[in-house]
Amino acid sequence: MRSSSFIYYLKCQVLSFIINLMTDINEISSTEELKKKFLSDDKMTLLLAKVVSATMFVLGMIMTVTTYLEGNQAMVAVSLTYGPLFLIAFIVTMITKKPDFFLVLGYIMSFAMEFVFLITGGQEGFGIFWMCIISLFTFFSNQKRVFYIVNSIYILLVILGFWTPLSHFCYDFSDTMRVRFPLLYMIEFIFAIVIKTRLSKVESNRNILLNNLIELQDNLQQQVEVRTKELQDEKNNSEKLLIELTQALATTIDAKDKYTSGHSKRVAEYSKMLAAALGKDVKTQQEIYLFALLHDIGKIGIPDGIINKREKLTEEEYAEIKKHPQIGYEILKSISILPNLKTGVRWHHERIDGKGYPDGLKGDGIPEFAKIISVADAYDAMTSNRSYRDSLPQDVVRSEIKRQIGTQFDPQVAAKMLEIIDNDKDFQLREQPSQS
Repeated sequence: MRSSSFIYYLKCQVLSFIINLMTDINEISSTEELKKKFLSDDKMTLLLAKVVSATMFVLGMIMTVTTYLEGNQAMVAVSLTYGPLFLIAFIVTMITKKPDFFLVLGYIMSFAMEFVFLITGGQEGFGIFWMCIISLFTFFSNQKRVFYIVNSIYILLVILGFWTPLSHFCYDFSDTMRVRFPLLYMIEFIFAIVIKTRLSKVESNRNILLNNLIELQDNLQQQVEVRTKELQDEKNNSEKLLIELTQALATTIDAKDKYTSGHSKRVAEYSKMLAAALGKDVKTQQEIYLFALLHDIGKIGIPDGIINKREKLTEEEYAEIKKHPQIGYEILKSISILPNLKTGVRWHHERIDGKGYPDGLKGDGIPEFAKIISVADAYDAMTSNRSYRDSLPQDVVRSEIKRQIGTQFDPQVAAKMLEIIDNDKDFQLREQPSQS
């Protein structure tokens, strides 16, 4: 009597549990959500789908042979059904690289085989085998809800077939089997719940860790981007300040000679144009621009009377003028941020034939940036008004530069200057009346 009451109580509790779990189905509102709940395309799921589908095919073929030898034609038909189907699942999974077909087939076959077991009684162990298989398939889902819903439906099917009046339409199992099989599945389900819960906790912890790492990476990336922008802004501001200070200094230098107003800025612009024509990068062009702005800084040390003299200079006065590259070098030699600045200033009056000053360098011994400034300086001297003459016509300037190729000017740099002159159809590259 007590045994019957316990079984009745157990039945009521299980049915109540199933009804509560089945309400989750109502929360699935669309096909896409159904796919997300019941199907998983995780890499591990894909690998297991291939292994299990191949295994089920092999098992189906083995069962076909053994049941045929035993003369069980019904089980032969069953084995010949699910074996090839799982072979198809294996092929589809390999081609599509998605486990969807495998999972859907697994759910359908598990329920179908258990239904066959309930109706026909099957073979010894057949029902228990598919009872384990259904739990295996639900483990493929990443959603707890899928696990509970599918197994709950399966328990409901078993209970309806063993513990309700519907059992009269099923195979005539023994009383022992009617109690043992549902309880066995419930025990298996409980163990499966424990394992699934532990795995879910591990997965949850892994996801939390992964999300934290992603968030940390995003924060670090954002901080790096912000700091990089700040540093770039600081760099741009520093470069802008350097250029503006250099231009102010160049203006001060030009102001010493009332006949060369704007000379340093024009030489800097021409030098930058030459550097670009020679294929130099933007950074190098900017450096040469700065060098050229200060190329005449040494004139600060030359007496104003010599600088602004309108008559022809004496040999002694010309010798003083020729000192300005060396004076400029001495002024700038302590600047380490632009190491080539002092040499560009010192050697911008050197000549290819070695007859320049102050060191008499020649040929490849003259740095390229000094060669560039030399051509730009000579060009502006010829295209600007001086105390002793007016600016020269463009054709005269071109002829003079061409004549001095290989003697005063570097051939490659001078050739680029000739190209720039030829492209200046309106003769805009010269001292304009407003600058005089």
